[in-house]
Amino acid sequence: MQKLYANQLAAQLQQGLAACYLVFGEEPLQKLEAIDAIRHAAKAQGFDERLSFTVDNQFDWSQLHNELGAMSLFADKRLIELELSQKLPPTASDQLKQLAGALSPDIVLVLHGQRSFAEVSKLAWFKQLQQQAIQVAIYPLDDRQARQWLQQRARQLNLQLTADAFNLLQHHSAGNLLAARQELEKLALTHPEQLIDANVLADFLADHSSFTVFQLGDAILAGEGQQALHRLHRLLQQDLEPAIIIWQLQRDLQQLQQLQHNQQQGIALSQTYKQLAIWPKRQPLYQQALQRLSLSYLNYLLQELAAFDRLYKAGKLVDITTALGHLVCLFIRPVPRTYSLQQHGDE
Repeated sequence: MQKLYANQLAAQLQQGLAACYLVFGEEPLQKLEAIDAIRHAAKAQGFDERLSFTVDNQFDWSQLHNELGAMSLFADKRLIELELSQKLPPTASDQLKQLAGALSPDIVLVLHGQRSFAEVSKLAWFKQLQQQAIQVAIYPLDDRQARQWLQQRARQLNLQLTADAFNLLQHHSAGNLLAARQELEKLALTHPEQLIDANVLADFLADHSSFTVFQLGDAILAGEGQQALHRLHRLLQQDLEPAIIIWQLQRDLQQLQQLQHNQQQGIALSQTYKQLAIWPKRQPLYQQALQRLSLSYLNYLLQELAAFDRLYKAGKLVDITTALGHLVCLFIRPVPRTYSLQQHGDE
């Protein structure tokens, strides 16, 4: 049957319910809202009883099969939800394959989980079920999609935000749609029928940004200094180990060195991208970094990273946050070497 994105599900539900829905992806709010939409549609069409199960190592499959094979005592139609944990027990695949033959007009079955859609769609049980199921693929939103999502949600709540307010909200809630939804809902309660600009928004907006170390790396490669420092600050607030941040910086730096070196040897960037397994989506970021960072400067950066690592492990860094900020800034734009962590190490 159909494969849909999260924003296409509502239109499908208006056409009628499918026997099965496969809802998988890594962005929690879109997944939650997709399941909620299926629940409301099922309720409206007489599926009054809802049962929820979570598959883990202790899951009793007979309980699920009994429910699929038995008529409910309280309702003729039932919605059965099956949440799959990240790591399934070895027997799960065979059990899940049996579900395709257990579907009936009196049951809507929803399977969902946090595993990436691309990963789970390759599994044998998924392929067997997809013939009778609507597949809902949940993907994280890029910056443009996130902006559109914010604007659409604001319209639904009758909120009036200026362009600078949207910029501020997107900056503060980047990577966390649930936080963005909560802020918009609070705004709808506290500022009805009011034009909201950045100054108004800044008065009460809490910073809910949730980033990964890979998103920090993307901002650094792109040369976005303010965004990179913001993401660094949020990662440290999330108690991410500095060693993990340094690992990401070293990894990107070593790849930049290889790209610059090969480029000087006349080797095409496309060939090195393939050799280093750099995805096409990230290649423009590396190209931006290559344009501003020479090979000799990259060698200096590697020495600075090594100095940080040495001082950090020896417990000689008084202000780790400032030192990490210093390293991030060095990636953004080459600067005079009036201060370096290597000098600090020699003192």
